[in-house]
Amino acid sequence: MPYMTQSMSSGTLPVIMYYRKQSKPHVSHSESGQFTTDAIAAYATANNIATTDVVTGTYRSGQGVPRSPSAEEI
Repeated sequence: MPYMTQSMSSGTLPVIMYYRKQSKPHVSHSESGQFTTDAIAAYATANNIATTDVVTGTYRSGQGVPRSPSAEEI
């Protein structure tokens, strides 16, 4: 099964690419929305910042596992 991916940043802090295995080939809006919400929360927690300070990158579905050293599965 493919993965959903999305990068998160916050100005001067490092970018982290989050990914999660999709439950089916075409994810629902609720599943993709929950993934984005969880990625924002994970980035904010990891960097001790408010969730409102997190800048979301482009969401993608149907991806392979990211090869970036900063990628984290959530």
